Amino acid sequence: MPLGQQLNYSINNRPSSLSAEAATERVASIVKALRKNTYVSCWTASEHESHALWRIYCPSTEGVAIRTTLGRLTESARFPVLEVSYEPHDPAAIDGDPLKLVTQKRPMYSYEHEVRIVHVLDYDNLTNPGRKTVGVQLDWDPEENIEIIRVHPEAHFLFMETVTEVVRRLAPRLSKNGVPLVAWSEMQSGLPF
Repeated sequence: MPLGQQLNYSINNRPSSLSAEAATERVASIVKALRKNTYVSCWTASEHESHALWRIYCPSTEGVAIRTTLGRLTESARFPVLEVSYEPHDPAAIDGDPLKLVTQKRPMYSYEHEVRIVHVLDYDNLTNPGRKTVGVQLDWDPEENIEIIRVHPEAHFLFMETVTEVVRRLAPRLSKNGVPLVAWSEMQSGLPF
């Protein structure tokens, strides 16, 4: 039985012979299997950089943000690109759709404006105990799909030089007029007054 049907059945149609505890355990095992077999790549769909996202995802100051368009991302990913919804948690509203389960967050995370590339392995059999997969390869050409690489606003200038040289050597087509498309975060510039 596919995951969605298992989850719906366990939540909504618990047979009288199945105790509430057993149904809860079954749902927990299905969700655990879903987590183990679901792969996501998270992106922000905001038009602007976010101070909060730099702080949360790159606290060391040695990091970069890559920018592309939603169109390029959607065309280049072979898996669905789905918008995250930010709604209060309502266990009664779970409908068993694995893609919906991995694209919902609580409202306090709405500043992320997140979209996710989502892939669920073995959609019909997520409980395969012999699984050794630890990731999913996504063939994605950075030279064709990246618009610009932004360097952390508080990074040392040597880190900026390192990133620029790496792009020059490993992604030579990611340049304009021979200059790598690497720039400081827009947050590095001072106040407009």
